[in-house]
Amino acid sequence: MASVVHLKGTTLEGGGQLLRIAVGVSALTAIPVEITDIRGNRSGGGGLKMQHLASVTWLGAACHARLSGAGNKSKHLLFAPDTKALPSLLDYRECELADGKTVIESQILQSTPGSIGLVFQAILPFLFFSGSSLSITRAEDSTPKPIRLRITGGTNSSLSPSYDYIWQVLLPTLALVGIPPIASRLHSRGWTHGGNKIGGMSFTVTPLAPNTTLPAFTLRERGAITHIQATILAPQACEVHFRDELATVLAKRSGSLFDSDADTNIDVTFEDSRSDKRFYLLLVATSRTGCKLGRDWLYDHRVKDGRINDAIRALVKQVVNELVAEIESGGCVDEYMQDQLVVFQALAEGRSEVDWGNVRQGSLHTRTAEWVCNEILGVEFNGKGGCEGIGLAAGEVFAERSEIKVAMEAKAKERDGDDDLAEAVGKLEV
Repeated sequence: MASVVHLKGTTLEGGGQLLRIAVGVSALTAIPVEITDIRGNRSGGGGLKMQHLASVTWLGAACHARLSGAGNKSKHLLFAPDTKALPSLLDYRECELADGKTVIESQILQSTPGSIGLVFQAILPFLFFSGSSLSITRAEDSTPKPIRLRITGGTNSSLSPSYDYIWQVLLPTLALVGIPPIASRLHSRGWTHGGNKIGGMSFTVTPLAPNTTLPAFTLRERGAITHIQATILAPQACEVHFRDELATVLAKRSGSLFDSDADTNIDVTFEDSRSDKRFYLLLVATSRTGCKLGRDWLYDHRVKDGRINDAIRALVKQVVNELVAEIESGGCVDEYMQDQLVVFQALAEGRSEVDWGNVRQGSLHTRTAEWVCNEILGVEFNGKGGCEGIGLAAGEVFAERSEIKVAMEAKAKERDGDDDLAEAVGKLEV
């Protein structure tokens, strides 16, 4: 077994993202990881929550990992994939579609409205790079079948990507960098506001063919903003006022949203949230080159009796201002997409470049994602959106690369030396 990579869970962002990326990359590369003080920067004691366990247990089963500490509120996790066993799905079935094509179906069922989007983001690299092993179920097959994964939980949860952001921003951006289009479907909405409600989504992912790699990608030319899509979820009685407020604010800020010579348009969709405590707004700006910039807010302040219009006004103002800031930064991706591309940059074949605009060193989540990939894979990031990837081939056991073994053994010796020095210093101080 490859040397275990030790990660301190309080590093940088110090939350669930560190865990998700570490376990996802470990499952994919067969490099074992040990994470201590999990989510140590979070209030309420930190540790694993049920939504983290959903992705950990699914990935653990798929790569036949040895798990230790995989329990609710656990602050320590050992995740050690089996390099001798091919990835597999313990719970799946083949389904023939109306067009005669076959998909492999699997599911992750959460009993709480934990974020579906975060679970999906944790396992997507594994599905894409290792999916050929999962979906080629007969020796005579050579082309991997699409994998359709249904996840239950929250589609609109606090501090996590909504269903609307996923299908309007995340998936189009992944397609823009060369990942085959991922289909998504909303079965029902799941909320953490207005009473907990469990919903469901499905994703259909086309895996890389065996022994192929993801080519390096470049996002450097954004171009002018040509279209804005607004998605409103609110009580039905608020529709007219919400639309009017949004139209007024967008008109006032149009000079900051669009270039003066650009052909532009704005579309608005409204959906009844079925609760007077559920207010959500997503704005997505699309550029001439297809780049997507999104900002949203699941309103998390108390809506006082008779003050619904004040809540709508605050919600619209904040989201519009944040979108204007994203556009003025000049980047090809928004703050929340930056870190989602890091893993794919690290795994791609060659040097990938993503223009973040005038944001130096990227967001805290981006720097965390880069740190985890550097610790596990040894890839270097330049702090400006650039990275030379490892060129992972679909189905490859990365931990078996000879140069990786040498590098990991050297790093382990260096770490052991630091521990011995710290112990010696401690004895001297005593």
